[in-house]
Amino acid sequence: MRSGPTILAILMGTTPLAAQQAPAPEAILLDPIVLRAGTERVASSVPQSVTVVDQAALDDLAPGSIGDVLAQVPGVSNTGGAGFFGQGFNIRGFGSSGTAASEAGIVQLIDGERKYFESYRQGSLFVEPDFLKRVEVLRGPGSSTLYGAGALGGVIAMETIDAGDLIAEGRTSGGRVRLGYASNPDTGFGSVAWGWRPTEGFEAVTAFAYRHLGDTKAPDGTTTVRSNSDTPNLLLKARQQMGDHYLEGSYLQMEARGDNQDFNQLEGAQPGLFPGFTGWGVGDILTRDQTTRLVWGYDPANPLIDAKVTLSYSNTIKDVRQGDDPDEPILDSLLGRRDYALWKLRGENVADISGAGYGHFLTVGIEASEQDRSSTTLASSHPEAMTRQAAVYALSELDFGALTVNTGLRYTRQKTEPKDSVTVTDDSLSTNALEPQIAAMYRLTDQWSVFGSAALVKRVPTVDELYDSGTGRIISGASPDLTEETGKNIEIGVSYAGTDLFATGDQAAVKVTLFRNHIDDMIIRTNAPFPNPSYVNVDRAYLRGGEIEASYAGGGWQLGASVSVVQGRDQDGTDLDTLPNNRLMMQASYQATPSLRLGARSTLAAGRDKPEADRRSGYGVHDIFATWAPQSGVVQGTEISLGIDNVTDRDYVPATWLTGPAPGRNVKLTLTRSF
Repeated sequence: MRSGPTILAILMGTTPLAAQQAPAPEAILLDPIVLRAGTERVASSVPQSVTVVDQAALDDLAPGSIGDVLAQVPGVSNTGGAGFFGQGFNIRGFGSSGTAASEAGIVQLIDGERKYFESYRQGSLFVEPDFLKRVEVLRGPGSSTLYGAGALGGVIAMETIDAGDLIAEGRTSGGRVRLGYASNPDTGFGSVAWGWRPTEGFEAVTAFAYRHLGDTKAPDGTTTVRSNSDTPNLLLKARQQMGDHYLEGSYLQMEARGDNQDFNQLEGAQPGLFPGFTGWGVGDILTRDQTTRLVWGYDPANPLIDAKVTLSYSNTIKDVRQGDDPDEPILDSLLGRRDYALWKLRGENVADISGAGYGHFLTVGIEASEQDRSSTTLASSHPEAMTRQAAVYALSELDFGALTVNTGLRYTRQKTEPKDSVTVTDDSLSTNALEPQIAAMYRLTDQWSVFGSAALVKRVPTVDELYDSGTGRIISGASPDLTEETGKNIEIGVSYAGTDLFATGDQAAVKVTLFRNHIDDMIIRTNAPFPNPSYVNVDRAYLRGGEIEASYAGGGWQLGASVSVVQGRDQDGTDLDTLPNNRLMMQASYQATPSLRLGARSTLAAGRDKPEADRRSGYGVHDIFATWAPQSGVVQGTEISLGIDNVTDRDYVPATWLTGPAPGRNVKLTLTRSF
């Protein structure tokens, strides 16, 4: 059974240091620490707008893609398409509508390792959702200090399962088997995960998942995106404790082999999009995403030392070949293999320098990385380049009585060099970025807190933005004279969490966040012909808005609601074309019996005017779900989940999508057996 305090944790994101050091009411103790906002010991006191999607919420969603998970987070919108391979994201208006470089202002992490892929109409993030145990979304640039320059929109941090998530208390091993089906996109799914802890100092986990992906259909029954692929996925993790030292290793791989798969995984074939255009074509497409980590840690009794060094390698590959249908060819310039190989070395230490009456943690780190972007087909729309980066950073987290003050500073040097295949220019770009931030929270009472923050963030132009000179049928000039974007973000907010409001043992939480982001030299695509550059800097742009999150738990009911609003204009007063729908999201679930839980979700979105395009109408989408988990007998440990997304088969197009429609009704059935 999912606990009410967990919902409070999702919406609160704040806990005084004292609550971590001494017994407190159950709702406070179960407020989950936000792993990615600072040190685990004090991260939940960081004054930042945060949403945590935990394992219980993931089980409710039964997601078929990472987009299904993030669609439930206020302030986050999908910018890709309906297919598994068309996922891209927008946070608070950062992230364009599915084209290259769309997530440059968002940091995407899997087990702490950054993921970034940009290739024309090919999606940007490829994740097996069954391997996830929690997803944290930290909205705004407050996490740039720890996770990289340019996080104007925020951070999406995904954590994969560990052995401890599979092993029951008192046992040395355990696991689960899961089977699933979804009707839209047409999906067959199976997975097995096993954890092993033979000794106190060693543990390991192995997980394998397999998906067969078919077609995604619109509400009228027409096929929009053909995924047509078999997708085996693998996760391996191990940890060995050796006194004060420990070693961790992990390997994560998703591999999909498409057969006559739509090249354009955002919108499908789209014949007739241009005069005489027969469509983007179908191909035999390999998608492979790999993440490898090796971590050495040292955590002695000395409070000044909690150090770890991480060496990681990440690579995302798309290999596109012509399909079997001669009537649906792919343009020659879009064929071939495109790689993003990233090596990174990172060292970090967290020092506990607390004293009498105050808590103080100081995180200091250094990292260096090299990304090799390569392509076997010389295409102006996918330029090859090397990007080398070095950074140092420090984050101070001070908790003094009712006041928490966090200050951070990150300095980054980056050099981007085009390879010889880039003929429009041989200019490299060297940049320096200094990013300071300060945030504070004051606890007015045990229930009420106020907070505010200010951050200066700089986003360096991406390879596509610098050297792209061709997209689709438009040939433009390169943009080597681009300068970095500079974002000045201010946030204020208030939060409340209390118990015993209407009945003994009930809980409620409300959190309100308002933000304003002033961006100098914002980078936008021109879509202009040669000799105009593909991208230019806009003098100024402004984004402002807010989020309200609220929840209540009591009497077997769990209720939640959120509102997210964002507006954005350039210096001429023109609306930005990256703005999402303003949305109200609601969820309710009821524990009818110890074994049966019923629930529903609704998203109500306002319409949005699109510059140089038709208005995107508002919409309402409703989902229902039920879970049966017997608590005794031979079927104990079995869970059956049934869900229906878009129950009314609503035809709609989110404002951040290039085109639509979004998928029609989707029926999902999942069977899980723990052992």
